[in-house]
Amino acid sequence: MPEYKATVIVPVYNVERFLRGCLKSLTEQTIGFENIEVVLVNDGSTDNSEAVCREFADKYDNVFLYSKENEGLSKTRNYGLARSHGKYIFFLDSDDKLRADTVKSVTDFFDTVYDEVDLVTYRIIQYYGEKPVIVHYRYRTLTKTGVYDLTDPDNRFITQTNINICIKNRGEDNLLFDTTPNFRHEDEKYCCDILREKMKIGFCSDGEYIYNRDNVDSIVSTKFSPENIFDTSMTFYEKLFDSFGRFVPTYYQGIVFNDLRWKLKDGKLLPLHLSGEDWEKANIRIDRLLARIEEDTIVLHPSVSENRLFYWLLRRPNSHPTVVCTDKGISIVSDGRKLYETKKIRIAVKDSKARLVSPVFFFLKKDNVRLFNGENEIPLDFKKDMRSDDPLDFMPSFEADEGIYTVKINSIGYPCI
Repeated sequence: MPEYKATVIVPVYNVERFLRGCLKSLTEQTIGFENIEVVLVNDGSTDNSEAVCREFADKYDNVFLYSKENEGLSKTRNYGLARSHGKYIFFLDSDDKLRADTVKSVTDFFDTVYDEVDLVTYRIIQYYGEKPVIVHYRYRTLTKTGVYDLTDPDNRFITQTNINICIKNRGEDNLLFDTTPNFRHEDEKYCCDILREKMKIGFCSDGEYIYNRDNVDSIVSTKFSPENIFDTSMTFYEKLFDSFGRFVPTYYQGIVFNDLRWKLKDGKLLPLHLSGEDWEKANIRIDRLLARIEEDTIVLHPSVSENRLFYWLLRRPNSHPTVVCTDKGISIVSDGRKLYETKKIRIAVKDSKARLVSPVFFFLKKDNVRLFNGENEIPLDFKKDMRSDDPLDFMPSFEADEGIYTVKINSIGYPCI
């Protein structure tokens, strides 16, 4: 068998519409297509995907097609790993593409750091049609080609959770993907497991994984909901943290907090399918994870909005933000660091209710806050709804009328706007 510089594993399941574009991106690689082994694994497709794969396999000697019964993404990738012969291994989902310079750029760089790292990543860009729309915040840290130390707290937000990676081919010793039913964190866990041995990651600034957001039937689009993944996700996070003992490396803190962050933002975290004691127990699991995540991992995260930041600090058992009120304004201070400051309180309307909107209300008790319209005191509903993922639901509400409102916090007055 020829010596291939790289193997690209492509799992295939009912992606006839995207498959030719995916495979064409491999034939155009500047390394020379003959230097790449393409392993196509048809996972029991019921559309015309297998025929498209057969067309390429018949045309090129370096394209190998395997067909099996439907078993899911992880088992399909593992099947491909057992049949890979290249020096390096790439993973490419069959509705995505690689930019033409990717395989050459990444493998050339990997050759220079082979003994230092076990995994090299490169940029992943999300596209709608032909337009790039999302650039991951990890590229604020990964700014140039090189090796990054994952024990350095400054690198805690690299969070390599996607499959835009290249790994060494270790044959029978290749790490396999987790096949736990209904897991949905297979890419993330795979990267975590590979990186922890050396706690270093390589980054190649050339090349690009082109992630297709047009496929609305993808697993990411359809399967992430609390009733589907809450328990398996929490178990994954808990086992990951427990595997490190008392101190969880900041890189892995960043991995877990980022998952919690985006799921809350997308309405996919809180176990609203549960009630009563089951709801309470599920939320305790979230809070116990937060207790093992440093405050800096939350405060410094580049993609947390202001109100959601304070939601997380409210939930974190060992955070103690303090509201400081003076004649010059209101601030929130934690561990000697000023996190927020304002001189006025905003009023917003939601569900026919007016609300006082400021993160200070996450941490204030009802007895500390009074609202006035002129000389008249207005009753406040100070309910904090932990079943909500909307920060506004944590804000005091009231029946609004015409007039000028003033909030008194610890007897100091602040204008409302």
